[in-house]
Order: sequence, then C-alpha cells, then structure tokens
Amino acid sequence: MFNLIIKDVLIQKKQFIFGIAYLAFVLVAFQGMGEAMFPMGLIAVTYMLSMTACAYEEKNKSDLLLNSLPIKRMSIVAAKYLSVIIYAVMGILSYKAMITIINLLNIPLKTYPLSLEILIGSLAAVCLMTGIWLPIYFKFGYMKMRVANFVLFFLFFFGSSLMTQALKSKHDSLWVKNIISFFNTQSNITIALVFIVIIALYMLLSFSLSVWFYNRREF
Repeated sequence: MFNLIIKDVLIQKKQFIFGIAYLAFVLVAFQGMGEAMFPMGLIAVTYMLSMTACAYEEKNKSDLLLNSLPIKRMSIVAAKYLSVIIYAVMGILSYKAMITIINLLNIPLKTYPLSLEILIGSLAAVCLMTGIWLPIYFKFGYMKMRVANFVLFFLFFFGSSLMTQALKSKHDSLWVKNIISFFNTQSNITIALVFIVIIALYMLLSFSLSVWFYNRREF
C-alpha cells in the first residue's frame, strides 16, 4: 500500500509545483476573504491532486494492471484515502512556508496564522470533499464522472467561504448560540476529540462505501 501512495506522488511532480503556485495565487487574489482563503486553497489543491492521480491512473489503464497483481482492492482504496492526507499536509506546509516568507520580507499582503480552529475546519472540509468524491470515483471511474468533478470542485471551493459567511450572518440565531454555548463550556481537548471522532466515523463510512463499490466493479 505504501508503494501505491509513492506512485501517486511521483507521477504528479509538475502538479505539485502547480499546486504550490495556485496556493500563492489564492493568497494574493483572495485577500478579501480573510481566514476563509486558506480552506479554499487547501480544498482546491487537495482536490486537484487527488483528481489528477485518478485521471493518470485511468488514462494509463493502471487499474487493469493493479487488479492483475496480488493486491487487495481494499489496499488500493486505502492508498487513495491516505494520499489525500499527504496532499493536505503538503498544502499546509506550503502555506506555512509562504506566510513565513511574506512576513520575513515584509511583503504588503495580509496573512493569517493557522489557528487550531482554522486547521481543524480546513481538514474537516477536505475530509468532507474526499468522503463524497472517492466513493463516486470507485463506483464509476474517472472518465464517467468528469462533469461531476468540476461541479463538486466549485461546490466545495466556493461553498466553504459561503458557509463561513452564512454562519457569521447567523451568529445571533438561537441554534448557533446554543452550539457556541455548548462548546464554550468544553475544554479545547474535548472539542478537538469530538471533531476527530465525527470526522473519523464519516471517513470510515466513506471508505467502507468505496471498498464496497470497488469490489463490485469489473475491469
């Protein structure tokens, strides 16, 4: 399974450079979005790398080769999910490096430090996207869902910022106040654990669905 992850990373050297350049573009072009620009950039880069890896695999008919080898289909699915984590970590480290350089060189750009809340929210958005996209991919393959790819991309790319703005506008709503009140009474560790458990259960359900779909696909 480790070799499958390395394979996905190595075939995308140019895409990684493009991904870093895209993060820099988001940092400059979406200054007005405030803290929301980081989750938007991370979602875009992670989605782009995940989608490109799947596109290369289908174009080169790698699925046929992998399924002819003594590799469990569950391992192939797991490699895709773990690859997403690697893409996200690389995106986070690239963003950290960029804002450090901007601050050191006193470049006139507004930067936002990666607080725990922003980091958890960004990773949750990436997991939400991955949890929807990968089961569809393992069900239909890349070529059959090209239109859905772009629809999902724009949905998550702009949806993350719209959701942030919507929550801010509903800040005085009763249900929002109740949620805020609940979390204000909890420790940071408890809050982090609640989010981790929810995300883990969601990803486990998504992974199980992907394995179920992939086991039933014919090549």
